[in-house]
Amino acid sequence: MRLILLALLTGSMLASAQAPLEDVMVHNHQPLLLPEGYQHPAMEIVLHEDENNGFNLQVMVENYQLESPLLAGDAPDGIAEGHAHLMINGKKRVRIYGEWLHLDKGLFKSGINQVTVTLNSHDHYSWVIGKQPVLATVFVDPAKQPAVQHSFASHPLTR
Repeated sequence: MRLILLALLTGSMLASAQAPLEDVMVHNHQPLLLPEGYQHPAMEIVLHEDENNGFNLQVMVENYQLESPLLAGDAPDGIAEGHAHLMINGKKRVRIYGEWLHLDKGLFKSGINQVTVTLNSHDHYSWVIGKQPVLATVFVDPAKQPAVQHSFASHPLTR
């Protein structure tokens, strides 16, 4: 089952991509290779069911300064900075500037939904380490318990 979901994730990423960087493709945004000497950003996402409506998305990052473009340029040396992009079922929904975001139940269709978050520079380039975009995905079925059926991170937290 995990291999099937991973294949679906990889296939949907490649199918919706626009610009290659050494054979790397990222959803709708040109890739930006992490500069040498920078610490590798890591990210995981968790969906928490909201007792009133939908889900609360938690975006956890390491070695990355997640912030508004208004604060650009204040990251410590060797730490990439930027914001994140939220996509639900392949459609970009919003930019994310912090750890928490509420997702209304109206954003989800019945059945399995793919929620993906990518780390992006303030110029909207997608951060890439080697040939791998920095992203995390959960597959969620709002009608099931537990709702989250599978999760994946290209660069998981080191904890």
